[in-house]
Amino acid sequence: MSASVTIGILETRSIARGAEATDAMLKAAEVELIRAGVICPGKYLTIVSGEVAAVTASVEAGADRAGRACAGTCVLARLDERVARAIRGTRFTTEVNAAGIVECSTVETCVHAADTAVKAADVELVRLRLGGGIGGKGYLVLTGDVAAVSASVEAASAVAADASRLIDAVVIPRPDEALFQSL
Repeated sequence: MSASVTIGILETRSIARGAEATDAMLKAAEVELIRAGVICPGKYLTIVSGEVAAVTASVEAGADRAGRACAGTCVLARLDERVARAIRGTRFTTEVNAAGIVECSTVETCVHAADTAVKAADVELVRLRLGGGIGGKGYLVLTGDVAAVSASVEAASAVAADASRLIDAVVIPRPDEALFQSL
């Protein structure tokens, strides 16, 4: 079982206000900045990690500073470390028996779906794409054997569907290598 971490996510409708809110988040509590920057369509995304109380205080401070520009927040405790690494941009490669792709309409839902997916079955999280260049959406790519990928995609899809944020999900047995590398 992988270690777990706590992350906080703040999304703003204003780039300027997002930068200011990120500064407030980092000054409010002892957290690590995982990611901060512009995502589509003209929003600002901030992701921090740390202890639950610190992350919660940080996200609250950011949301307060963002005011009406705040588009959404969430704190995810006990997030699988593999998801945290994927958020940082680490791309994993492994033997591909099947590929699972889950597409969500929000970054927050995509992160939650990815966490659910890796905990549901023996799969590898190959990619987690959040917001940039894809209209503010997110998608995840999993690999493993067909049964495990199917179970993980089903679990992740249920989380996203419960939040009314599932766009689509597929399982592709034995994907072509060129396709898989392009995901």
